[in-house]
Amino acid sequence: MIKFAVISFPGNNCEVETVRAFKRNGMEAETILWNDPGMLDKSRCYEFDGYCLAGGFSYEDRSRSGVIAAQNPILDIIKKEAETGKVVIGICNGAQTLIETGLIPGFENYDLAAGLAWNEMIKGDEVVDTGFRNSWAYLKNIAPKNRSAFNNFDGLLHIPYAHGEGRFVFKDLKVLELLKENNQIPFQYCNEEGKVDHEFPITPNGSTDSIAALCNPAGNVMAIMPHPERDPRGNGNKIFESIRDWIENKKKSEYKSLGEHKTKEDIRDFGEADLEFLVRLIIVDNAERTVEQAIRKRGFEVKLKRYIYWSASLAPGVDKKEAALKIIQSGELANLNKEWIYINIDGKPYSYNKEDGLQQAEMEFKNYLVTCDHENFVGESKKQTINLHAGEIIKSIKGGVFWEVENTDDEGVYEIIRTKILYNPNSMYIMKK
Repeated sequence: MIKFAVISFPGNNCEVETVRAFKRNGMEAETILWNDPGMLDKSRCYEFDGYCLAGGFSYEDRSRSGVIAAQNPILDIIKKEAETGKVVIGICNGAQTLIETGLIPGFENYDLAAGLAWNEMIKGDEVVDTGFRNSWAYLKNIAPKNRSAFNNFDGLLHIPYAHGEGRFVFKDLKVLELLKENNQIPFQYCNEEGKVDHEFPITPNGSTDSIAALCNPAGNVMAIMPHPERDPRGNGNKIFESIRDWIENKKKSEYKSLGEHKTKEDIRDFGEADLEFLVRLIIVDNAERTVEQAIRKRGFEVKLKRYIYWSASLAPGVDKKEAALKIIQSGELANLNKEWIYINIDGKPYSYNKEDGLQQAEMEFKNYLVTCDHENFVGESKKQTINLHAGEIIKSIKGGVFWEVENTDDEGVYEIIRTKILYNPNSMYIMKK
C-alpha cells in the first residue's frame, strides 16, 4: 500500500489530521519526527512513497515562518527523495518550509526565488486589514488536469485556511511569468462560481495573482497554503485522491529544474530618523538562540544579539526627548516589566526605566544589521495608536529586527546574509551601514 511520512517539527499541530487524510483516501501514513535516525541515515526512505510537511507553527515561527525547519538535515534528504520522483506536499507551515528550501519554485541550486509574506486584505486600492486569518476559501484548479500529482480532478475546492504569512510574493516578476507559462500554479483563490478575484475576502491574504499553491517543474512537489486535510467530509479529499492515483499509475515526470536563477540581495542604507529605539528581552530570547544555532550549523561561529528595532520621524517642532518619553510611556514599543529599552537621540544612546527616566547609556555596536518586511504594517499601526494617545507627534515609524553579530568581521556578516536565514529578499530587506 502507498505510504507517506508526515514530517513533524517542534511546534507543528496538524500531524494527526494529515495522517487521517491519507488513510481515508486509501493510503497509509506515519508521523515521523524531524530527527528520526532512520530518515537521517536514509535507512527508512524505502518505506515511503512520499512525504508531507504538516501545518502548524514549527519553532514558534521564530525569525519567520518555516525558515528554521528548512535548515534541518531532513530537508536535504527530502530534496534527494523529490529528485527521484517521490511526491512531496507542504501544507501551510509545510508550504512555508518548502518555499524556504527552494524546492519551490524549483530553480537550479534551489534558489530562494519566492517568499510568503504577511497577509494583507485588499479591497480596491486599499489594504483594509493585515495579519492572521482563519476561515474558508474556494480554490480553482487552473492547471491542466494531471499537470501535477495534486490536481487531477474537476470542480472547485472549498477548504479551510489559517495563516498569517500566506501571501506568495516574488522579487523578480519574471519568475512569476515563468511559473504561469510552465503551469506551476495549480490553484488560485476564487469565488463559489469559480471566478478568480484578487480582492478580499475571495483572496484572503493578498497573494500575488491570487496564488493559493505552487508546484515544482516536475509536478511532484507542491506548497499549498489552505488546509485540504482539515475537513474529513470536505472536497479537500480530491487532492489526496489525486496523489494516490498519481502514484498508483506510476505517473512520474522527469525531475528537472527551472534553470539558473540568482535572487538579488535587497540591502539598503539606514534612512534618516529622529529617534531610534532598541528593545531587548530581560529573560533569554528563544528566537535569538534558535536563529544563532541555525547559523552556527552553517559553519559560522558567531554570537547573535536580537533587539526589536523602531525608527521614528517626528512631526515638525516636536521636542525629541519629550517625544521619546511619550512614546515609551505609551507602552506600545516595550513592556518595561520584561524588556529593556534603549533610545538613540542625536547620536547619543539613552536607556529608560520608570524610576530614573532617561539616562545616558553605553552602547556601541560593531557589526549589525536590521531586517524589515517590505510592507510596514506594524509600524503604521503603532503610529496611529501612539498619536491617538500622545497627540500627533509621529510622522512615521518603521519596525524591524536589529541583529548584532559578534565574533566576525564585515565580510562575515555579508556571508551570513547570503545564507538567507535572517531574511527572504522576496518579502524583506536588510538595512546595513
